[in-house]
Amino acid sequence: MRINDKPINPGELRTPITLKKRTVTTDAGGFKTEVYTNVATVYARWQNAHGREVWTADMAGAIAPATVLIRYLADIDESWVVDKNGEIFEIVSIDNIMERNEYLEIKVKRLKAG
Repeated sequence: MRINDKPINPGELRTPITLKKRTVTTDAGGFKTEVYTNVATVYARWQNAHGREVWTADMAGAIAPATVLIRYLADIDESWVVDKNGEIFEIVSIDNIMERNEYLEIKVKRLKAG
């Protein structure tokens, strides 16, 4: 498979990440809290934004934007989060590249602490 006329090397998928489903629960006091449930641990090609992308993302309010490439997973959506080494990243968009169900390109940004 090729992305932007460049072949994908499966060996580039070497960064372990955990995909987590986000659910909102209500505790005994009536307060809502977010709970993350591990769904899958996969290997990804992680590319931090650089150059002009950083300035554009900063204007949009994104913190530490990155592009993540993983093998296709059918049920992932934008409500999930990505855990990379204990840092939680919110999924901004998901692209099923060329609609071939082979790879997903995921745009993420780090969640603010607190």
